[in-house]
Amino acid sequence: MTELTNSRTPKSNDSDFIITSILKEAGGPLTTRELQSEVRKVSSFCPSSSVVGLNLLRIAGVIKGKRSEENKGWIWWIED
Repeated sequence: MTELTNSRTPKSNDSDFIITSILKEAGGPLTTRELQSEVRKVSSFCPSSSVVGLNLLRIAGVIKGKRSEENKGWIWWIED
């Protein structure tokens, strides 16, 4: 899905960039599991891909997210 370079220990800004890039490319909401799967394709370690990290990005207004009963977890997206 993404063409990001693989990095062993990204900084917080790098992690945020990975998450936002994946969500922009997705073109629609992703579940936490789907998003984590895409992150693993480009980075062996991304602290922002945990539910806690994603919620911190949501609270900061970087990404959008909500609980989804249909998906039995959280879904995440980005608005331009």
